[in-house]
Amino acid sequence: MLKRVCALFFVFCFILGILAARMVVINAGTGVSASYTKNSVSSVADTSRGMIYDRNMKPLVSTNAEQMIAVKPSVNDLNKSSSLILPDDRDTVYKLVSSKRIGIGRALKSEQNDSCLQFEKYPRYSDNGLLVHTVGYIDGESNGVSGLEKYYNEYLKSNSGSLKIICNVDARSKPLEGVALTAESDNYRSQAGLQITIDRDIQEICERALELYEIGTGAAVVLDVETSEILALASVPEYSQSNPADSLDDKNSPFINRAITPYCVGSVFKAVVACAAVESGVDTSLEYECNGSYTIGKNSFSCHKKQGHGKIDMFCATANSCNPYFINLALLTGKEKVCEAGTNLGLGSSIELCDGWKTPSGIMPDADSIVSPQDLANLAFGQGRLLASPLQMAAVYAAIANGGVYRAPSLMKAVIDENGDTLLRAELPASRRVMHESTANTVGALLYNTVESMLFGKAKPLNVSAAGKTATAQSGQFNENGSEITQSWFCGYFPYESPKYAVTVFKENGSGGSADCAPVFRYIAERISENN
Repeated sequence: MLKRVCALFFVFCFILGILAARMVVINAGTGVSASYTKNSVSSVADTSRGMIYDRNMKPLVSTNAEQMIAVKPSVNDLNKSSSLILPDDRDTVYKLVSSKRIGIGRALKSEQNDSCLQFEKYPRYSDNGLLVHTVGYIDGESNGVSGLEKYYNEYLKSNSGSLKIICNVDARSKPLEGVALTAESDNYRSQAGLQITIDRDIQEICERALELYEIGTGAAVVLDVETSEILALASVPEYSQSNPADSLDDKNSPFINRAITPYCVGSVFKAVVACAAVESGVDTSLEYECNGSYTIGKNSFSCHKKQGHGKIDMFCATANSCNPYFINLALLTGKEKVCEAGTNLGLGSSIELCDGWKTPSGIMPDADSIVSPQDLANLAFGQGRLLASPLQMAAVYAAIANGGVYRAPSLMKAVIDENGDTLLRAELPASRRVMHESTANTVGALLYNTVESMLFGKAKPLNVSAAGKTATAQSGQFNENGSEITQSWFCGYFPYESPKYAVTVFKENGSGGSADCAPVFRYIAERISENN
């Protein structure tokens, strides 16, 4: 009997030993033995979204690092780190810590201790961001509302990420002493995003120029002459991308992208008339006697020089922006040729900046809508129904600079994957010849002479040759004082001998193209030439 009991006892012990060994294996495999130290609390310190880059892969969003500090969820730990927190954020951090959450605020100075973690976060927008209207902004749910943020919302949002701060705690949610806070990235600041044609350095030059010359409401556009890729697309005033609601009541309408908005064009259209005339066989030596006005029936069209310019040729007429000369030139050339030239140069057609985003088309009257000589006279110096955007006019002058070959402007360059490699490359719009090269060269000579002849050299860069034309366009609108609002323009390109850049500068409600916009063009041309 005793032997049987002993045998059973040893069998029982053996089975118990096996079960104990099995429990050790199970615990080791599942981490149960470490579960005490694996308890943690976390807080999302920042979120990110797909990137937007310039043509050289320089970021246009999330550009500036902000120094941050995270504090363990303990008042004692906060007391150790309080002096490291920006004073304006201390109350917020205290409220978070008091509710057993990780406190996150801006760092006052760089210093580490076992109660806190200092790290960098990258807000999507900065206070003085570049290319505000083109980039656009997102809403509170991280959905694009305008610009590239809107039209590529799905792709940019699909590459979102987050940055978490993690604090290890015990079973009572008390931070573990001697265990540091850690930052964990979940696809935070992924490289995936969009590459566009903008050159960040040129964009900065244009935005600085608009500010320096106090173009409060206006735009500046720069195109690559050969490809018509958009190198800069600046519009003022801007709005806050982080707080767009702050600009809703601004009387200057900062949400309008003036670079792509059609306006009355004025005398920068004279280059189009000159293209039509020269292409039709009219020589630049053609003379006309300007006596201060041009009369058609009961209508009289004035020259800005009341006493007239006397007998002038096309060079003198372009340099002096003589309306009567260009009325005579348009009537001689014919409405069909003038309207065809404008249409071929992209006026009256929308521009597709990216998939789904097309600019307003403006108005380029066709020949059938020019029902009288008076209509053609108005069109000859860029008035009447004609409307065009700064971007469209930059493309016109780019075609002249490019030897008579027109290409619609483009903004997209490529879609980038998470490794920073090109996933999909955009194709340039097709080019087309719209005038003979000799015509473009002749009109270019007119525009070069205009810059060289301008009073005080207002548009003439000191370090590079340039060609261009001013305009002061009547809008048909009047301000509260009863004065007509005029739009100021300058369109041109440089270097004249081997053109690379076409530029349009525009000021809404300006005093004149020569006073407002020519100096801005000169500044942009000089700064770009210094850096290239």
